[in-house]
Amino acid sequence: MLDSAKLKKDIKTGARKGLGSSLWILKLFIPVSALAVLLEWAGVVAWLEPAFRPVMALVNLPPEAFFPVIAGIFADVYGAVAVMAVLEFTVQQQVLLILFTAISHSLIIEGIIQWRSGINFFKITAIRLAASVISVYLVSLAFDGTERSFQAAGFLERPTFRQVLGDWLADISLLSVQIVMVVMLILILQEIAVSFGLIEKGRKALSPVMRLMGLSSQALVPWLVAIFGGVTIGSAVIIEECRRGDIPDEELQYFHTSIGINHSMVEHSAVLSTIVGGYIFFIIVARLLSAILFTQGARAWRKLAGKRRFERV
Repeated sequence: MLDSAKLKKDIKTGARKGLGSSLWILKLFIPVSALAVLLEWAGVVAWLEPAFRPVMALVNLPPEAFFPVIAGIFADVYGAVAVMAVLEFTVQQQVLLILFTAISHSLIIEGIIQWRSGINFFKITAIRLAASVISVYLVSLAFDGTERSFQAAGFLERPTFRQVLGDWLADISLLSVQIVMVVMLILILQEIAVSFGLIEKGRKALSPVMRLMGLSSQALVPWLVAIFGGVTIGSAVIIEECRRGDIPDEELQYFHTSIGINHSMVEHSAVLSTIVGGYIFFIIVARLLSAILFTQGARAWRKLAGKRRFERV
């Protein structure tokens, strides 16, 4: 029989934790987001274009693909989509751009979150960028002509500061409300799940999936939060679970590698399928395989390195 008093206590505890955690997220997210928008509007971001041109050529994309890529890196995948909307890209090029930014987006904010929960900021950033480049290149081999440019001269017009500020305030206000509501809901559900023993049951049922992903069953809760809620919105739970000490330090490296490449799968798949239609299949499969290969590869490399050290001794 359900204990209503226990349930009410769990809801109150989860809501209190959720409010505190969401406020911490917003203290990080809002200033970094504002700085990224300001740098982009001021033209500082455009200075990076020469460095990205060779990378775009490497992954079979035209030079102007730099703009949505850099928007995604500093903002999020939806920022990249917004830039794509004012440029001329084929559906296949859009698939590649979305795949790149679905793996490598919000690198500053999410890098800080992952750093606070157990992995070096520069390490996870390098892993995500490498996964983006490799994944996009391999998927591009299935398409023809993705390196061609279809842009007319003067394809980007610089908006006024008032327009940029207005758009940013509207976006950040909506996102702030979403973060508070989702974080509170996640932490309430977590409190209930722990209190009623649902976590342990889930670990046993999903252990085969975790093994396939190259992860320990101890990482189940933060992994599910990352898959469904994402790194930013799920950061409160991710940080709390990683700092609790139940996940060994070595396993944390594999966990962060996996979620860095493959998170927000449900939301991204649902929203982005409205843009690229059935091609979303390429994005889902590429992210999933990339996460598995990078995580299992890191595990195999560590095991091989340990074996070599043992043989030397």
